Amino acid sequence: QPTTGLDFKLQEMAQRIRLRLTARRGSFRLDPELGSRLYAMPRGDAAVMERFAREAIEEALAPLTGVRLEEVSCRYDPAADRAAVSCRFLWQGQALETEWEG
Repeated sequence: QPTTGLDFKLQEMAQRIRLRLTARRGSFRLDPELGSRLYAMPRGDAAVMERFAREAIEEALAPLTGVRLEEVSCRYDPAADRAAVSCRFLWQGQALETEWEG
């Protein structure tokens, strides 16, 4: 089945979102606003994690026109000291999902 123009644009936007979420905000000298602060998310209480994640995600994606954060959920594994954030976005009526771990 051939890829349509919308499929290509959807994949491109998904990549842009992932790049902005996984890059550490401030780590690119030429574009210090690129990236997110998810790496600094507090660990432990899910409600605190989700509030922080929502703010960090919205800040990171602000330059992307038409992307709306629909849902955020966070998990924390204290034994490994690892956090995971699952996100669902809406762009041009299409749902996009991604996950960040750190």
